[in-house]
Amino acid sequence: MTGLIGIGVLLLPFGLRIWYVERSLKRNGVRVVARCIDRVYEGNSADPKRVLCEYFADDGSRMRWIVSGEPDFPEVGDRVELIYDAHYPSQAERWTEKRFPITLGVGWTSLSVLLIAAGTLGALLT
Repeated sequence: MTGLIGIGVLLLPFGLRIWYVERSLKRNGVRVVARCIDRVYEGNSADPKRVLCEYFADDGSRMRWIVSGEPDFPEVGDRVELIYDAHYPSQAERWTEKRFPITLGVGWTSLSVLLIAAGTLGALLT
């Protein structure tokens, strides 16, 4: 049971950090249209998984960032909508209108809390 608590304690800061970044992006996010300039191949795969995009931040500086090819895979030269945190304009992600209500940060944090609770309850019952 202490193993569950330990895993939960180790995962909790990770989940909280992701949640914080997601909330910051939601509050300070700037939507921008970027141009796809190259495909990114990873490992031994013949199919590209991500795309290198170029966009201009609010201050006029040119930024490049590798983003996911999902939900559709854009071609080189296509334009995609990105969102970046106004405090960190060099880091962006694909903007999609359909977002899950439960984000990755909420999921990891919830899992951590559940592991801690299950470990604590198990320790109390034994």
